[in-house]
Amino acid sequence: MTTHMIVQGQCKRHQNQGFTLVELFIAMAVAAILLSVAVPNFSDAMRNSQQSATTNELMGSLRIARSEAIKQSTRTAVCARATDLSCGDDWSNGFIAFMDNGANSGVIDANETILRISPALSSGAWIQNYARLVNTTETPIERPFIRYGPRGESHWRGSGYFLVCDQRGAESTRAINISLSGDPRRARMHNGALVNSFSGTAACPDKDTASE
Repeated sequence: MTTHMIVQGQCKRHQNQGFTLVELFIAMAVAAILLSVAVPNFSDAMRNSQQSATTNELMGSLRIARSEAIKQSTRTAVCARATDLSCGDDWSNGFIAFMDNGANSGVIDANETILRISPALSSGAWIQNYARLVNTTETPIERPFIRYGPRGESHWRGSGYFLVCDQRGAESTRAINISLSGDPRRARMHNGALVNSFSGTAACPDKDTASE
């Protein structure tokens, strides 16, 4: 009799283990809902982190170049990177801060010291800038380099700014303004929008628009 009761108890415990088919479907549905919410949020968080890192890297290169120009009473530059030893015109391929004492502005000559090399951006991200070389009403256009003089002023005499962008477009915009004195500063929000150095809105275009 005792043995029979023990066997029955074991059978009941075995019967109570596991999920029913309905419970399994419910669990899968809940998991799917949680994933649909969590994955986009995680993706945005990763992109925001990459945007912040890129902005910090660019700000650091600009500050190092300007600081060295002032300390050593010389000329420095930050240019779009082609290779680790040469400048190009695509800022998304990274950028280089270097001593720019030679006659060839914005070119890394054989005897010029490289201060900092920043690698290419992550896939889907890019940098562009708009600058005036004279303090007039000329239309700002993209420049392949910015050069600093001994007093810290840049050759962007009419000011300018950098945009750090990704495929989310305007909503993900980070911006760095170059003041008339050459000082790089993060763009600030005003009435819900980032303000560029020309007192306009700093906003990244959609990737398709930017590539046209």
